[in-house]
Amino acid sequence: MAFRASPQNHNPNNDFEVSQPPTDGVSSLSWSPRANLLVATSWDNQVRCWDVQQNGQAIPKASQTHQAPVLCSAWHGDGSKIFSAGCDNQVKMWDLQSNQQQQVAAH
Repeated sequence: MAFRASPQNHNPNNDFEVSQPPTDGVSSLSWSPRANLLVATSWDNQVRCWDVQQNGQAIPKASQTHQAPVLCSAWHGDGSKIFSAGCDNQVKMWDLQSNQQQQVAAH
C-alpha cells in the first residue's frame, strides 16, 4: 500500500529529521524515560542528544566523545544521565545537567 502526501498524511509515520546527525553509522537509539530526548550512539565516536519538540523538530542538546566507536547507550531511570559503552573498552556516565562525563567501568 502506498501513501501519498496530503495535508492529512504528509508524515503518516511521524518521522523527523535531526540536525547535526552522526557522520558514520548509528549503532543505537534510545528515548529518555522522562522527556522527549533522543540519544544516538555511532561509529564516529560520538554520543549525541536531541530535544524533540512537539512539532517534530529535533534540536541538538549536547554531545560527548569516546575514543573509539560507541556501541550502545542506556538511560538512568530518572532521565538525568546516560550510560554509554564503546570499542574503547570504557563505560561512561554522562550527566545531562552538568554536561560532564566520567568513566564508570571498563569492559
